Amino acid sequence: MTFTSTIGSLWLGATLAADPGRAATPESTPARPVLVVLSAASTQTLADGTTRATGFFLNGFYEVKRGLDGAGITYRVATPQGRRPALDPESLNEKYWASHPEWRDEAVHWFEHAAEVQNPQDLRVAATTPEAFSAVLVPGGQGVMVDLLRNASLHSLLLDVGRSKRPIGLVCHAPAVLAELPKDTSPFVGRRVTSVSNIEELYIERVVMGARARDRKIGRSLRRAGLRHRAAFPGRSNATRDGNLVTSQNPFSGDAFVELFLAALVGAKG
Repeated sequence: MTFTSTIGSLWLGATLAADPGRAATPESTPARPVLVVLSAASTQTLADGTTRATGFFLNGFYEVKRGLDGAGITYRVATPQGRRPALDPESLNEKYWASHPEWRDEAVHWFEHAAEVQNPQDLRVAATTPEAFSAVLVPGGQGVMVDLLRNASLHSLLLDVGRSKRPIGLVCHAPAVLAELPKDTSPFVGRRVTSVSNIEELYIERVVMGARARDRKIGRSLRRAGLRHRAAFPGRSNATRDGNLVTSQNPFSGDAFVELFLAALVGAKG
């Protein structure tokens, strides 16, 4: 049975777990949309001064999109300055789509033609109305490290949504943003998280990028920021939920992340 065919049962199971005896209904899903924050950084400067093409990882969002669509949950896309999202060409590698190879071309078509990709909301504008969203989702990719890692608007959104205990989903590189939040006011200090591991970062730098990234060792940064970071064996599926915070380790963790993120969304207020 594929993940697509089981999405309804996962959603129902999450609802029943939260409130035994209550069946999943349209009212169980949040009325407000999920805000999806995508990187618009198309290039990345490495530690040795060279540059490479970058962006967000396509499957890091598209797998979640299918889950949201299947559960009847709407979403909105925002980027820095409302620019068109940038797609990391590495994310088109077939190895990242091994679990759902038929979704790759479908996802590319979505990226090339979807209205929300062509005209995303300005992240600064979205940050002024955090109450308009039921949750925040940040897919991964090295683009996150370029234009989202220290983005004040994203920081503001995560703090506001996190304090209100609405769901936050951070994929692969995206959990690095948590380490940039002020430790004395962050609602995430002490939470369990995962992210791309040090070994995976090293592999990416040597095999994919050809040089070290300027911002790296995400796990160490998260631990120093007071989070309880733990990663699985490189290349293995790994996702973690601690309350309203859902994080995943790598592009191979899509199914696990979607299950946990949907469970956090079901029954979320508004």
